[in-house]
Amino acid sequence: MYHPRLQGTHYDMGLHYGSLLYKNGVSFDSVIQLTDAQTVFGIASLRICETIIPNICEEIKGLAEGLHFSYEKFAAWLLSMYGFGDEHGCTCFCFQAAGKTVFARNSDMFPSLKPTSESILYRPEPGYIFLGHSTAMVSIEDGINENGLAAGMTFLLSKQMKPGLHSGFLIRHILETCRTVNEAVNLLNALPISSTQNIVLADKTGDMAVVECNSQKIAIRRPVDGKNFLVAANHFVDNAMQNEHANPVPNWYHSNERYETVNEALSKDEIVYSVNYAQEILSGKHGFMCQYEKDLNFDTLWSVVYDLQDLQVLCAEGNPSKTKYKEDTRLLWGISKSR
Repeated sequence: MYHPRLQGTHYDMGLHYGSLLYKNGVSFDSVIQLTDAQTVFGIASLRICETIIPNICEEIKGLAEGLHFSYEKFAAWLLSMYGFGDEHGCTCFCFQAAGKTVFARNSDMFPSLKPTSESILYRPEPGYIFLGHSTAMVSIEDGINENGLAAGMTFLLSKQMKPGLHSGFLIRHILETCRTVNEAVNLLNALPISSTQNIVLADKTGDMAVVECNSQKIAIRRPVDGKNFLVAANHFVDNAMQNEHANPVPNWYHSNERYETVNEALSKDEIVYSVNYAQEILSGKHGFMCQYEKDLNFDTLWSVVYDLQDLQVLCAEGNPSKTKYKEDTRLLWGISKSR
């Protein structure tokens, strides 16, 4: 897992990272092989992004220049992810208790992507400081920002897509520009969405939401029946989304079992909600979570727990049933250096 720390303007951050990778022999010439459909979709999405999130496009431009690669081809590759052959799993949940809000996520994907996954600290100018994790550059799949807002995605196969922002760019934009769950929900309602996903949101006030969304529809889930938690896996729960836009492959990588494991673990009356309890759930100690069969060639690449009040980040860089969680203090370091 790479651990870059980037700061400055978006173009400068991209140029610095791209140049560093290039000097270390990283090349995308053989990696980026786009179909005609991906190219058309990616370029159309780029034109939209250049008007909506120009700063992030400037980062892509700097990154491509540092890598000595075509900006448009690199951007088309990044913007056609999460819809053309990707197979993310992932389970995400959040809960609030005793004045604490905890956000937790397992990122499940092909094991071959583990070495090139990123845990990245951003100190952008302009934008909020945030720390995030991802299997793809520029995109963020889960993260926390300096305001105590956390966001994470869980993947669904897309029946239909249209050019716009996919889940990795949506979460990246949220962390960089929003302070609260309500701000993030309002932002998502205003953006052109390309892919299909759940986006789980929580902030330090205890507010939380799951945004079930694709290019055609958005539904917002909030805690109900006195519950103080939300869960998302790789299927929709909202009735309308489930009926009209269900994942075309039922029980995607044990999605139903993972969802039920978390839901049951968080519904017990006698439990003490804590960061440690979140780690136990993610590690599979309360039911199926990360115990994938070997022949699936699928695994948890990282597992993360965020304490939104203290801005504490605990990450297991690997399957959490086998890998210990370690505290990552880079977000607090980044905030202290900016004051």
